[in-house]
Amino acid sequence: MNHTSMDFLRTLVATAASLLLRLVVVVFSLVFLASLVVAGLFAALVLSVWALLRGRRPTAADFGLFRRYRWTDLRTRTGPWAPGRGASRAPSEVIDVEVREVPPSQGDTGSRR
Repeated sequence: MNHTSMDFLRTLVATAASLLLRLVVVVFSLVFLASLVVAGLFAALVLSVWALLRGRRPTAADFGLFRRYRWTDLRTRTGPWAPGRGASRAPSEVIDVEVREVPPSQGDTGSRR
């Protein structure tokens, strides 16, 4: 065997090994993707059955909610962040109430859900 045939053989083996490795990676990726799809469908089935057993109707996800509250929408709608802005109330808006016991009504047996 001469030098050029050895280079050709070495290149052929390296190319075949590279293709085989790529094929293995693609097959494992497809198997992983299929297992994720099966796991998602199984989770949806289990959650639907769980909702039906509890007497509730299974509902679909509302993806419009995610679109509505994207960071860019939220930032442009509310303006820039300012210190002190938020849902907390000023101390003057706190309401104090007096606690008193409410006597049970005649039809009330004391058991509540």
